[in-house]
Amino acid sequence: MQHRRYDVALFDIDGTLCDPGSGITDAAAHALAQMGFVENDPLALRRFVGPPLEHSFRDLYGFDAAAVTEAVGHYREHYADAGISQYRPYPGVGELLERLLAAGVELGVVTAKIQEFAEGALQTAGLRSSFTTVHGRAPDDVVAKVVTLRRAMQSRRAAPEQVVMIGDREHDVEAALENGVDVIGVLYGFGTADELHRAGARMTAAAPRRVGDLVLGGSVPQ
Repeated sequence: MQHRRYDVALFDIDGTLCDPGSGITDAAAHALAQMGFVENDPLALRRFVGPPLEHSFRDLYGFDAAAVTEAVGHYREHYADAGISQYRPYPGVGELLERLLAAGVELGVVTAKIQEFAEGALQTAGLRSSFTTVHGRAPDDVVAKVVTLRRAMQSRRAAPEQVVMIGDREHDVEAALENGVDVIGVLYGFGTADELHRAGARMTAAAPRRVGDLVLGGSVPQ
């Protein structure tokens, strides 16, 4: 089944454009250790990839507001020193972005990262010049991705049917659907096909090339 081509593609960063290496999980483990929690389970630490950091400390470890603020400070200090330098684009992402730009698709980023870290990650990965806009958040602005995507849409004034969100986790899917935007869930990042489908993703892509096919109006399996 063919579907429409999109004029605007908005990408998540971690697990979608870039492999963050161990920068996020190392910073999370460091912050938890500073708060008296020893977390050695890699799968537990991977849960920090994607959602707002504050929500992860609150929801996963039961931190109150003061403890969340302290933990976030420890995280950001470690991440700024050792995390951003690890960012690398996934194989095929550079070619994907070139293909979309050549086809006239406008590219942007929507992320739960604070703006400074989002810009730094993209610069380190060599991808920043491909995007006309990067929508992160202010350091003290704790919002879900649905809000950040809404702001990105408002700044662009693009009709929802012209836009597609591309991400690897359920909150990317939920943000897109709540804003009336189609979504492509990528399977090479940190989410799973089951997670993405449960959240409501109709389109998934196992590789960046498939992302390009779908953005440009390729077929969707029925």
